[in-house]
Amino acid sequence: MTNRISRRDLARAACAALVLTASGRPGRDARAAGSEPGSQPKADSWHLDLPPEMIVKSWVQEDLADGEVASWQSGGVKPVAAVQAEPSLRPTKLPNNGGVLFEKGTKQALAWAVDNDAPYLHRWWVVIARCNSAVNAVANNVSVLCVNGAEGGSLHRQPRVCFKPRAGTFVSQLHDGKLKGEEGQCSTDFGDWNVMVGYRRGFVMQAVVNGVKTAGQTIYALASNRMKSQSFMGDVNDPMRADVAIDCVIIGQSELDDSQIDMLMGWGMWRVGRQSALPDDHPYRQSPPSAVDANSKPARYAFDPAFWASWAAIGNERYAHRGEAASPISGYTTVFLDDFDSNTVADDSKGAQGSIWYAPTHLAGIGVDADAQRISASPSSYVHDPASHTLALRLLNNGRWRTGAFSSVNNNGQGRCWGKGIFEIRARLPKIAAPRPGFFPAFWAYGKEHLFWRTRNRLETDFWEYDGLNGAYINISQHVHKPRLGYADPQVAAHDVHRKIAGYQIDPSNGFPETIDIYDGEFHTWYAQIEDDYSYFVIDGYEVARVPTTPELTAKKYIMVDFAYDENKGQAQPDPSQTYDMVIDYIKVRQTEADLVRIPPGFSALPAFSGKASPGQALTVAPNVIASQIEYLWYRDGIPIVGETGTSYELSSRDVGHKLRCHVRAVSVLDQPEAWTPESKTVR
Repeated sequence: MTNRISRRDLARAACAALVLTASGRPGRDARAAGSEPGSQPKADSWHLDLPPEMIVKSWVQEDLADGEVASWQSGGVKPVAAVQAEPSLRPTKLPNNGGVLFEKGTKQALAWAVDNDAPYLHRWWVVIARCNSAVNAVANNVSVLCVNGAEGGSLHRQPRVCFKPRAGTFVSQLHDGKLKGEEGQCSTDFGDWNVMVGYRRGFVMQAVVNGVKTAGQTIYALASNRMKSQSFMGDVNDPMRADVAIDCVIIGQSELDDSQIDMLMGWGMWRVGRQSALPDDHPYRQSPPSAVDANSKPARYAFDPAFWASWAAIGNERYAHRGEAASPISGYTTVFLDDFDSNTVADDSKGAQGSIWYAPTHLAGIGVDADAQRISASPSSYVHDPASHTLALRLLNNGRWRTGAFSSVNNNGQGRCWGKGIFEIRARLPKIAAPRPGFFPAFWAYGKEHLFWRTRNRLETDFWEYDGLNGAYINISQHVHKPRLGYADPQVAAHDVHRKIAGYQIDPSNGFPETIDIYDGEFHTWYAQIEDDYSYFVIDGYEVARVPTTPELTAKKYIMVDFAYDENKGQAQPDPSQTYDMVIDYIKVRQTEADLVRIPPGFSALPAFSGKASPGQALTVAPNVIASQIEYLWYRDGIPIVGETGTSYELSSRDVGHKLRCHVRAVSVLDQPEAWTPESKTVR
């Protein structure tokens, strides 16, 4: 192919390569700590092949031959080729590890298709690039990378990376409804590579540029791209404002802990020979990362087919006590209670860290034949009654059927989750005689992991769900769904498996004192009690089933509630002139006192309060964990205090007669350990 780069630029690149090799920047010393391009890394060196499941897409320059680049194939669990069909717009791979050059004044670019899963998959990125800033000092927004952004505008930056020569910075951007950027100082010398590790973790987005961390800022849920807007390196929208060369682009899943960020930065700076530019206190300034530890292997759910088969074969043992009064609950503390004194449902794209419920959740089609609508829709499907302190999910017809659904996390996994414990709801369904429409209410949970690891199984526990065919027939199920992305690992179930924990009528024929038909217009109470050995499922104080507790049941999970309509699950059509309400009185989570006083790994002790429990005074949390990023959630007698997410809370008259507690999560530590403070004294 014809080389499109000018003789001037080829000469400049060749001179730069000679200078760099002599100075030890990206030449000889850059590869001394790791591997030569195309060779295997040293056995004792940390390298990107060690955490392969974390990497979604990766482009590295050593995979290319020198000269014009028509296609650059990525690695990773979701590989894609970045391509350029038009020869005049192709960048050039420079010799001597000079990177892939995108020339000033051109629209040279390598592009790939939109990725609608980017909000879940693209949680961190490493970009190593250099920009000819010194001779383009007035330039701004010199594009390097843009995911889902070829249509222009800022809406779908998931992420975007650019240089700002005018400010001398290397910039990382995301869009959560507003364009948000973090930038760090970079070298303006075209001979120097710059290393960026950008990431979002919890409710914070940050970047590390050449070893220096940015201040960070709050970021909310990213929306999936509905514009079918392609991604690119270089620039498809405007001519490049300066020459840019790319060494590598790596995009990964999961939330990085600080040790992983340090490893990625250390690896990158040693890769390009700029380790001496790292801050003096950086752990890899003197030597590159060289060991694999637990940080390269964060905890993940492992499917055990033999254990699953033995659990699934339990048979009628699970019904040995059905219809009997459930055992009294003791040794538990309420850690979460929403009794709907107010409407606590927030828009799932706007809800903040302290929000309680997010709607309509991240699940497309959760309402089946009714669209689950947003909070702002009119008429609303989220109807709060301040007199009765209830929230109704309303099924209504406004040209087509619409309904409500909410979750304790938003569509990016930000929010509240729990492992073991008692998950309880008190609710009322419409009073309606058979034959009924295909109502499909449910109180259920998903394991949190699938939102951060798209290669891992999605765990679903249906605490209960009903249809419109039979209001006395309860369904309780456990599912292990195949992952969003196929990944060859013996610990991942490649196909869906499920087990019905209970599926029968709640009536005298099955040992109950009376029939419980949920379409009687009365409130009923359901709970699942997940303990170390057994898990119990209860309705109105009567046991429905019990099964041995499995890893699937104890997984960190988030609650979901919905009132779906499935015309196949009923024997009549709903009246479009009517509305149908699932009225919720409260939702409660309790955990054992023994679990609450257990000190998790990473904590030196339980978080502790200081301060006096009196109005006008403040309670302050000593987290007792060393972490750069910590999330705090405050509760009053188990009821979340919306908006309180700081280390201190100023008590008021509202707190009198109550006890306070704070939940602490070390977001930046391996596996994100979390713990509770003991309850405060009663506020007086």
